[in-house]
Amino acid sequence: MQKTSAMLFTVLKKMVTGAFFLYGANVLIQQTGLHIVMNPFTAFLAGFLGLPGVLSLAAIHFFIFR
Repeated sequence: MQKTSAMLFTVLKKMVTGAFFLYGANVLIQQTGLHIVMNPFTAFLAGFLGLPGVLSLAAIHFFIFR
């Protein structure tokens, strides 16, 4: 039971960290017209991969929607 709760806490911590990364990236790149959508999947991806994850999400958004 403790192992499951520790894993859940780690996932939630990564999601919150990723949400902060995405918010910061959106503030920095708002002048370029890009906007990375914040949802649980992108927040987890950004939290798990860190800065390379945020840059990858921005690149994907740029190349698909531009």
